[in-house]
Amino acid sequence: MPQARFSIGIDLGTTNSALAFVPLLGEAKPEILLIAQWETLGSLAEAPTLPSFLYLPEDAVAAQLRGGSAGPGEWVVGRLARRRAGETPGRVIQSAKSWLCHHTADRTAPFLPWGSEDLAREQKISPVRASALILNYLRGAWNDRFAETGLAFDDQEITVTVPASFDPAAQQLTLAAAKEAGFPDGVRLLEEPQAAFYCWLGQHDPARELWQLLAGRDSGSRHVLIVDIGGGTSDFSLFELAPGERDSTPTIRRVAVSEHILLGGDNIDLAVAHLVEPRLAEAQGQLSTGQWDHLIASCRDLKEGALSAPGPPDERFAVALPGRGSGLFAGSRVATLTRVEIETVLLEGFFPECDARARPYRTQAALREWGLPYASDSAITRHLADFLRERPKVDAVLFNGGSLHPPLLRQRLRAQIGAWQSGGAPIALENAEPALAVARGAARFGRLLHQRTGRITAGAAQAMFLEVQRPTANGDEAARPALVCILPRGAPPEERFEIAVPALELRTDQPVRFQAYSSSRHGRCRAGEILAWREGDFHALPPLQTIVRTDGAARSGAGRTIPVHLAATMNALGLLQVSCVSADPAVPQSWPLEFNLRPHEQGGVGAVRETAAPVEPNAPADALEAARKHLKTVFTRPPGKVEKASAAAVLKSLERVLGLPRSEWNAALLRALWPGLDEQFGGRGISVDHEETWLALAGFLLRPGFGVPHDPLRIDGLWRLNEAGPCFPGRRIKSQEYILWRRVAGGLTRERQEKLLAGERDRLRGNKAPAELVRLTGSLELLPNAVKVELVNRFIDTAVTLAHDKGHCAPYLAALGLLLSRAPLYAGPETVVSPDLVERAYAAFRDFDWADPELLELQNLFLRAARVVGDRSLDVPAPLRTLIAGKLERAGVAPLRTAKVKAFVAVGRSDRASLYGEALPPGLVLGPGQDDAGG
Repeated sequence: MPQARFSIGIDLGTTNSALAFVPLLGEAKPEILLIAQWETLGSLAEAPTLPSFLYLPEDAVAAQLRGGSAGPGEWVVGRLARRRAGETPGRVIQSAKSWLCHHTADRTAPFLPWGSEDLAREQKISPVRASALILNYLRGAWNDRFAETGLAFDDQEITVTVPASFDPAAQQLTLAAAKEAGFPDGVRLLEEPQAAFYCWLGQHDPARELWQLLAGRDSGSRHVLIVDIGGGTSDFSLFELAPGERDSTPTIRRVAVSEHILLGGDNIDLAVAHLVEPRLAEAQGQLSTGQWDHLIASCRDLKEGALSAPGPPDERFAVALPGRGSGLFAGSRVATLTRVEIETVLLEGFFPECDARARPYRTQAALREWGLPYASDSAITRHLADFLRERPKVDAVLFNGGSLHPPLLRQRLRAQIGAWQSGGAPIALENAEPALAVARGAARFGRLLHQRTGRITAGAAQAMFLEVQRPTANGDEAARPALVCILPRGAPPEERFEIAVPALELRTDQPVRFQAYSSSRHGRCRAGEILAWREGDFHALPPLQTIVRTDGAARSGAGRTIPVHLAATMNALGLLQVSCVSADPAVPQSWPLEFNLRPHEQGGVGAVRETAAPVEPNAPADALEAARKHLKTVFTRPPGKVEKASAAAVLKSLERVLGLPRSEWNAALLRALWPGLDEQFGGRGISVDHEETWLALAGFLLRPGFGVPHDPLRIDGLWRLNEAGPCFPGRRIKSQEYILWRRVAGGLTRERQEKLLAGERDRLRGNKAPAELVRLTGSLELLPNAVKVELVNRFIDTAVTLAHDKGHCAPYLAALGLLLSRAPLYAGPETVVSPDLVERAYAAFRDFDWADPELLELQNLFLRAARVVGDRSLDVPAPLRTLIAGKLERAGVAPLRTAKVKAFVAVGRSDRASLYGEALPPGLVLGPGQDDAGG
């Protein structure tokens, strides 16, 4: 392989991307690569930045581009894509980077452009794929210029920047995008604020200029704050400068980074659009999804134009919204904003003055975060005050990011920091090119790394923790949860931390799973230190998982436990690596833990999180053991006559053994009973009654299929039932199987849900499908949207026919309520079907009497299907919601319930529980959300 000659730095930005390069040897300044890209459909242009927009051209447009060489399905990146966002927003992807840190969604699933009705599902792409296309375009731009000179991109040293607050899962997805883009192995990640600081340091003499700028009465350390506000995120990092010996360069250490704050220029564009919308919507009250997307793109241009240069307060800016007519000006509307209105949105909405003790407003209104988890408080100043709480005094500040281009915003922030420090405003370090500083700094970092000199001491940006369990004092199987630090904040690259957790053992030859957390608050926590979970201090990450397979010589069958300890390292690329290491000399092995980056493969993480502090079984250990023995007795074939078994009788017996009514059995107790039933899998073959009872008990113990640690392993064990088939085929057992899979549907992977449905498609055609099968179908939230659309249309037609004929249509209405729900129980937002289907359902059912006792399920159907979730692409249009709310209230539904159809109301735990259709076990935390008395 040829030896690298250049360090390449890539700023993969939310709004704009850039590439800088610098020779690895010498002291040359980093240069910016001019990137050739389509400016219009007929012209190319070179620019120092590449807008992070992707456009899928219509066939006619694709034929026009590149003289017809653009193939079908080929995405266009850059300036033309950004321009088309205001013309054909449904064919343009923007802010793809922001999705990489959205754990609720499967970042590898194709759902972008978000909410688009212009593209079929097979035309959409995933956030990882979108990021890869941008990176690949930059790679191609380099090769177009340099490859023929023997300087191929893949032969250089490459650094890609990410927000300092990106957690390890988002970092891993960024590297996955780089790999998909064809980048070579060894790509490094660098925090964007660090890169901006590297750029400033490369343009100044740190030993003289910086220290002289920060000179004071004492000779102690100084602190520099980097405020980086781009299109998608607000990132804060604090650096400590300690004086070097004599006149040498001061040592620089990064001491703190902010939490991930998805708040930036995109949010400002949204705020301006909300201000303009009432002036354009007229009687409609709200624009359509397509009109809204067009308005956001127009407001982005309006904002940038208004803030690019000063002007009088009454200066007016116009935004035009095209109508739906066929003529050039048919139905078009124009609204105007004054400069003072735009600046008021900025200063009062995003940069308000606040006290040093201010905290961001935090709400549990999680559905307002769909499709992206934007910060619930838009005041960047409050987030900054919270970050600087209990931090050292800021001596200097470096502003970076396109959103801070207007001088009045930088002045506001600097004045605020000064007020918080009793009048000591920090010095502002000049940043002449905020749009290019990150790429330049990343290139310079790569050279410094190559030369092994002049680097900032940084290490891990956040402390990392794993949730483990410690035995109770009396040694019961029940355990107390704890968070053990596996990687301290500031841990240097390649330093290995060995963490011994007392009594930590792994079962062999089966999957294992750990819940991971990050924290930027616990900076003094040491590796191995155990902390109690506290809300607000820890950020839940996707679980870490592995399959513990022992070598042949050491294998003694599944179920054996091996004592282990944990090992964690942040490698030179900036990626977290965690392993379980055997502490048994007879099994000298280790097993790497990897993030599960496809949340729906685990079931239930879309809307329900595992509690950070899972409760213990609320029954004594001896009673629990007696209950397990009782289950064994029930499913063991006795000599002579077989006694009849029923789930009701077995549950009543277990209530006596446990001394507790079943309604009070908590989630941990239910799961603790499962091994006793699982071991009797063969006993279900004693009789048809035994099989029916076993199925009913399995559903009761494992409902809702998720929410308790290790539920995925339990569902894996249960799935063998589907593979084995029934012992007693027939209607009774088939019906009980439907009920079982409905009860645990949230724990089934997408593939398993599709497999369940595939075998039942014929039964669902026609008006006589089994009721329990129809209800099960509604619970399969991970089915492809195309399948859901087919089911919705079929169920609407069937329900209407049955309702006209006075037949039993309640199962179809219940299933429709789940299939059309705006807020699923466990799936992510990308699984929600189009609001157009809700409109079709309303048209089909509006003439029926919704107060009819036989049709009461219509009320739940439309309370779920028309609920406001705060995402325009998912919400039903306001005029239709008004009609639905009126129809519900005339049917006797309380206004407290219809309020959720009229306006946004935070989704509470009781709302989520109602989707399940039966009582959930105590001890499950349904969230994010909050209990609401309204029901």
